[in-house]
Amino acid sequence: MKVYEAISLVDDIKPHQYTETRKIKWLSRLDGQIFTEVFQTHEGSSIDSFAGYDDDSQNEELLVPYPYDEDIYSYFLQAQIDRANGESAKYNQTITMYNNAFLAFQNWYNRTHLPRAKGRRFGF
Repeated sequence: MKVYEAISLVDDIKPHQYTETRKIKWLSRLDGQIFTEVFQTHEGSSIDSFAGYDDDSQNEELLVPYPYDEDIYSYFLQAQIDRANGESAKYNQTITMYNNAFLAFQNWYNRTHLPRAKGRRFGF
């Protein structure tokens, strides 16, 4: 899924007043977290670095692959919109759906990629 596809999906589902720049920043923060907490902690990742997204990144591929991508990015953006609008009940619902989608992705990734070996530590 590309950046513009995730934004278009949420724009179609949830009316809001937030700019494309704001949504790209939210996606950049999410993929930065996914890169750090998931991809960097396991061997075999095809992604070596992540510098974030900017306004010229609409055609870049997001990090989470199919079939996990649509739910993760859609629910995350919807949750950020709800949070920014101060809609606590809606935020709680959408962030729960995001957390479940993210957990499914993370569990799959953990099953299919070995954790990186940590260096030996000498303890006294």
